[in-house]
Amino acid sequence: MLKKVMATITEYSMLARGDGIVIGLSGGADSVAMTHFLHNCLTELELRIVCVHVHHGLRGEEADSDLEFCQEFCENLGIELIIVRYNVAVEANKRNIGIEEAGRILRYECFNQALQELRYNKIAVAHNQDDMAETVIMNTTRGAGGIRGIPPINGNIIRPLINVSRKKILEYCGHYRISYRTDSTNESNNYTRNWVRNFLLPQMRDNLNPHINLALSRLATISADEDGLISNIAKQAYEKCVKYSKNNQDGLIIDLGQFVTHDIAIKRRIIRMVIEEMLGNTKNITYEHVKSILALTSLQSGKQIPLLDGYMAEKSYNEICIKKPSANDGFSLDLAKNIPIYVSQINRWICLSENIIKENAFTKAINCDRITDGSLQIRTRLSGDRIFFNNVGTKKIKDFFTDKKIRRDGREQAVFIAYGQDVILIFNINGDNDKPIESHKFNPSENDSNTIFLQIWKK
Repeated sequence: MLKKVMATITEYSMLARGDGIVIGLSGGADSVAMTHFLHNCLTELELRIVCVHVHHGLRGEEADSDLEFCQEFCENLGIELIIVRYNVAVEANKRNIGIEEAGRILRYECFNQALQELRYNKIAVAHNQDDMAETVIMNTTRGAGGIRGIPPINGNIIRPLINVSRKKILEYCGHYRISYRTDSTNESNNYTRNWVRNFLLPQMRDNLNPHINLALSRLATISADEDGLISNIAKQAYEKCVKYSKNNQDGLIIDLGQFVTHDIAIKRRIIRMVIEEMLGNTKNITYEHVKSILALTSLQSGKQIPLLDGYMAEKSYNEICIKKPSANDGFSLDLAKNIPIYVSQINRWICLSENIIKENAFTKAINCDRITDGSLQIRTRLSGDRIFFNNVGTKKIKDFFTDKKIRRDGREQAVFIAYGQDVILIFNINGDNDKPIESHKFNPSENDSNTIFLQIWKK
């Protein structure tokens, strides 16, 4: 075991002289063996270590005995032990997640908190080669995308035992006469990982390959190396064909002109990268989600694919936009003369007055004889809206947007100043700084003496 651990530490540069390490100590053979090993490295590498034990509030007296064991174990080695107590079942209910996931999240939160408070720089956890094999099977069979195992190093998290089998770890404990705790729930096959560990892997070992754990671990390592290479290629492609939309960064846009030039493997990566940027992760994004977004490239403009939590993918001419849930609820405000009004939805002041009251504001002159006081509205789009241009005549707003190839998000964000269903002004289509679109219907003529001014400026 010692040779494999040292080889892993060297290969991935896990330890450096003077490192401060927070060790996750459950009391099981894996974490106990890892702690014992790192303790033996203290003098040579001038390491600073502290153990953190999280009491999950489950398994009653057995969990209490685990805690007492960890206290005694650390006391014998002269290592500081931080104890954190949680009721994981309650936390899982609060966060609306499973107990296993809640326990994992809480453990890492505790490890990171200790890391910050002590100003240490690394977290050591005791995943081993058997854990790697189990994870590869679980991720692959649920279609997680690629053959994904457990990385030996992930940011400030190190896993010195990742290439060591559980059998070798138990031999290490026996050789050094190190006692450890056994979690009784590990024997229950009610949990997926336990079923893989206790039933599926032994069957594969007996009937397929006696070294199945090593084979799966190597497969994950090779896959991770190749995944890194493809990811770098995909990142370069992403930079060229993905951009933020103009409307307050409410979505990410894939330029299909660039996108379609790439291989299907890179396209899938780009899509998953866009989704991760928007949603924060791709945890519940399936192969079918990615496949459906790919299919949008050959569909007509306006087609949409629902993702998760209200997010949408939409084809818009030569683009696909991954959009946030719409926060632009419809609204309508009356615009009276000589009373400036602030419209929070668009961060603008708007005023209709006989005189120009604001220098450097956008100003539009209107024939006042054709407008009655209180009849103008600031609002979002309504069915039947129309706009008039001198050289074109009257067009339905729907047709105008289609002709101008305005994407759906631009249509939803658009704000109108209208007289009935006659639109006088449209703005906020393609972002804050775009020039408003003006109707010609209410423009004053040279002989008009009764003119009023519509002014718009940012807060």
